[in-house]
Amino acid sequence: MADTFKTAQNRLAAVAASLTGGLVGASHQFPAFEDLPKVEGEPQGCIWGLFDKEGKKDEVGTLNLLTPAVVLAASREICTGEHVQLDWPLHNVQFPGFGRKEFSQTKIDLVESLNFKAMDDELYINTQSGSQWDSLKHFAHQATGKYYNGLTHEQATQSDTNGIHNWCERGGIVGRGVLVDWLRWYEHKNGKAPSPVSRHEITVEELEETLKWQGTTTRPGDIMLIRSGYVRWHDNASDSERKSGTQDNSVAIGMQGSEKSVRWLYDHHFAAVAGDTVAFESWPPKFEEGWCLHEWLLVQWGTPIGEMWDLEKLSNLCVQKGRWTFFLTSAPLNVKGGIGSPPGAIAVF
Repeated sequence: MADTFKTAQNRLAAVAASLTGGLVGASHQFPAFEDLPKVEGEPQGCIWGLFDKEGKKDEVGTLNLLTPAVVLAASREICTGEHVQLDWPLHNVQFPGFGRKEFSQTKIDLVESLNFKAMDDELYINTQSGSQWDSLKHFAHQATGKYYNGLTHEQATQSDTNGIHNWCERGGIVGRGVLVDWLRWYEHKNGKAPSPVSRHEITVEELEETLKWQGTTTRPGDIMLIRSGYVRWHDNASDSERKSGTQDNSVAIGMQGSEKSVRWLYDHHFAAVAGDTVAFESWPPKFEEGWCLHEWLLVQWGTPIGEMWDLEKLSNLCVQKGRWTFFLTSAPLNVKGGIGSPPGAIAVF
């Protein structure tokens, strides 16, 4: 099996190198979804091995698309210098779901211990309980137990492979951000939007209509953000509504998990994706159908997923500017083997 897997990796790299069309990130090319060489034990569409170099397994996935040329092109989005941070305050998720601990802060007076009038603070953060990036070792393919590029669950628990530190060592995440303001489009067209704490599925057709309505065109290597209304709901909900919607019921709005969604995401070749909802995709996924977006984005392609980003001020600024593209920077926590991190994300216009 190991030889078969290696052969598939070599074939994938060879196919990508031989193509003349589909230039991505000024240095990467992709076969069509159907033409990707089969990787033993994985579904059609797996790209393991595409970014490997000199026999070393890649650990950053589609962030490889953020080449200096792509970043330089993204910098041309900066026109006025206005900027907005996309991290929700760490304390905002009052009732974290999935049994996770809430954020806490301890403020420390240093007068007695150091004889200085100064202060420290100590924080507890579960990196999945607020604005976050999911690393490539956060979520495995549930049937095979493998993470990006063939890392097994046992290996993941005993190593730093695929950790977020790899993103930091390559300079963080910097590129062109694209907001797909589905919520604003939906309310403009249909009135009241579906509840963010329902399992409403945002379809590819709706995303395409939103982009057309905004007059926005995506490019390979973009960082796509989808606004669904979850953060707006949470900011305006009562304590009891928050507890019911976030802790008592693990159900949330998001992008539809389907073959059409997977193919659309693959064809657009995003460097990373993010949203303002709990899991980016509609949750819980239908694992038995084989189209869980966590399994495709994180596992098959190595595409980081951002969740619970605050896109409210960004949405308003995009309307004010009449454009939904911007320069985006993100500095995750530089933790060796990190599994999740607040994004430290800033959009600049």
